[in-house]
Amino acid sequence: MNQKSHCTAILPAAGSGKRMGKKTQKQFLELNGKEIIAYTIESFEQCQEIDEIILVTSKENIEKAWEIVKREGFQKVSAVVEGGEQRQHSVYAGLCAVSEKTDFVAVHDGVRPFVTAEDIAKTIAVAKQRGACALGVKTKDTIKICDEENKIIQTPKRDFVWCIQTPQVFEKKLLCDAFEKAMQTGFIGTDEAALVEQMGRDVFVTEGHYDNIKITTVEDMLIAEAFVKKQPSCCMEKKQPNKKVIIYTDGACSGNPGAGGYGAVLLYGEKRKELSQGYRVTTNNRMEVLAVIKALEALKGECDVTLYSDSKYVVDAIKKGWAKKWKANGWRRNQKEMASNIDLWERLLELLEKHHVTFQWVKGHANNTENERCDFLARKAIEENSLLEDENYQ
Repeated sequence: MNQKSHCTAILPAAGSGKRMGKKTQKQFLELNGKEIIAYTIESFEQCQEIDEIILVTSKENIEKAWEIVKREGFQKVSAVVEGGEQRQHSVYAGLCAVSEKTDFVAVHDGVRPFVTAEDIAKTIAVAKQRGACALGVKTKDTIKICDEENKIIQTPKRDFVWCIQTPQVFEKKLLCDAFEKAMQTGFIGTDEAALVEQMGRDVFVTEGHYDNIKITTVEDMLIAEAFVKKQPSCCMEKKQPNKKVIIYTDGACSGNPGAGGYGAVLLYGEKRKELSQGYRVTTNNRMEVLAVIKALEALKGECDVTLYSDSKYVVDAIKKGWAKKWKANGWRRNQKEMASNIDLWERLLELLEKHHVTFQWVKGHANNTENERCDFLARKAIEENSLLEDENYQ
C-alpha cells in the first residue's frame, strides 16, 4: 500500500499593500466582516490533500495572525513565521519552516481568498505525477509582446497563453534546490515556477477558475466584495463557515454495571465548556456513548467537530461503520445477537447527520490533559448526590 504523501502549504501574507492605499495590510482587510487571509486559510483547511499550513507575515502581524487562527479554529496551521523584504524571501522563510516529513510544498498567495479546495487538490495531483504544477487560466485577451519603446514585436497565439495563479505545487527537494540556485545566482522571480524553470526543469499547468483573483488594488477589492455578495454558492459559504470544535469525552462506571458518569470538554477557539452527569445504575459503554451524545447536543448550529475518545467501542463503531450496519440489519450484530445500547446509537447517528464529526481514538491514562480531565469529571459525577436514573438501561 502506498503511503500518503505529506503536503505542506505555505501562504505568504507579508506584503505591505502600498498599492491598496490603506493603513491596514491588504491580507488583513475584511470582506463582509472577515479578513481576506482567513478565507484563504479556510480553503486549505478544507482540502484533504493539505496536511499542514505555514503562514508567513510581517513581524508586527504574527500575533494578529495567530489570533485569527485561534478564533476560526483552524487545525492545520503549524507555524506563523516572519517574512522578508520580497515575496521570494517570504516564501523561502516558510520553506525553511516545513517539517522533515513534507514531500510536497504548495505555495499560495495569501490574498487569493477564492481558490477552491478542489482546485488545490487538482494541482497537487498533477505535481505528484510530474513534479511541479501551477494553477492557471487561459487568457481572454490578445497578448502583445513589446520592445523598450512599446512597439509590438510579437503576438503569441492565444491558445498557448496562460495567466498563472496559485497554488503552485512542487516536490520539496525540487523547490529547495530552485531556491538555493536562485540565491547563488541572485535571480529574483515573480513566482516559484520561474525559479524552477531557471533550473531547466519542467513545470506544468492545470486549469483553474477566473474568480481566483489576487487582491492587490482597490479595484480588486471591489471585485472581491461583489463576489461575496453576488455568489453565495461560492463566497457566502466562506463568510459563515461551520464552527470548528474540538471535543474530548469519557465515561466511567463503578462496578460495570453500577453507578456511572460521563465527562466532556468542548473547545471552540478560546471558549471552553465542560459537561458531566452521574447515573445510579448503568454501564461503562453506555456512559462512553452518552458522553459523545451530550457533547454534540450542546453544539449550536452545524459544526465541524474533531472528537477524541479513549473508547474503542465508540470510535470503531463509527469509523468502521458498525453502528450503521447494526441499524441497517434491524439492530442485529449478527443472526443470533442484537446490538447493545440501541437507544443511544439511534440518538448518536441522528446527531452525526447534523454535524461533520471526525472521530479520533486516544489512549486513556496516557497524560493527555483533556482526556484526563474528562475522566476526572466522569468519576466526580459518580460521587455526586444528584444521580439520575438511566431509564433505558436493561
